Amino acid sequence: LFKISEAKLALANPFPKLSFTFLAFWLIPALAIVIIFLSVSNKKTGLIPFITAALSLSLITLYILFTDFGVGKNVLGLMSIASWAHVVAAIGLVFLSVGSLLKKIIWVVIGPVFVFSSFKLIEKKLMSETHTATENVKADYTVGAAELIKEFTANDTATNKKYSDKMLAVTGNTSAVEILPDSTSTIKFEDSTGSYAIFSLEKNQFDKVKTIKQGDAVSLKGVCSGSIFSEILGTSVITFKRATLNTTK
Repeated sequence: LFKISEAKLALANPFPKLSFTFLAFWLIPALAIVIIFLSVSNKKTGLIPFITAALSLSLITLYILFTDFGVGKNVLGLMSIASWAHVVAAIGLVFLSVGSLLKKIIWVVIGPVFVFSSFKLIEKKLMSETHTATENVKADYTVGAAELIKEFTANDTATNKKYSDKMLAVTGNTSAVEILPDSTSTIKFEDSTGSYAIFSLEKNQFDKVKTIKQGDAVSLKGVCSGSIFSEILGTSVITFKRATLNTTK
């Protein structure tokens, strides 16, 4: 999810070190199996359906916030049939369970409200952070894009420890340049394995970025947010925030 949102919308996971918490969503299919087993055995399911539904609705809310809705688009028109089926199934699971109407309503809204509130609090925190302008900060490290990606893929743990929250100057040939509807933009450096470093640039960089094309040699400077390794794809995604364009070559 975050890999897609970072690449398409510049909406990255704000706390990549806490990514392990999302393992809780694997409880959704596990609890669904438990519910089926208990139902077949004519045993009480207790709070299990409510917990399963709350997790399911939390997951779909997270998906919505980190997709097109995150940049102000109409979510109702963009949700897929599968997404709507997910929502309907979760709500149906709650209202088909034993309990008062008030209890059911609370369990339906508790997950989405928690996720949305957390999202807005984190957004407010990040937006209120005061930083010295990137242009005026000396880079802690200067490295080529290919070398940086290779370093992360060779030893993800050690490299994250070395570079996270550090200012890096990175030079390479762009593999993708995307300008988003709100005039923010992203520039990506990718290697042959599919691993890549992606820089999120602010609106004040628009005039510079709009002249850059895929394959151009550029130098970027930004704060490294760390990397996320995909066990399925075997690739690393390295994200940067507060990025600025240094020079074009």
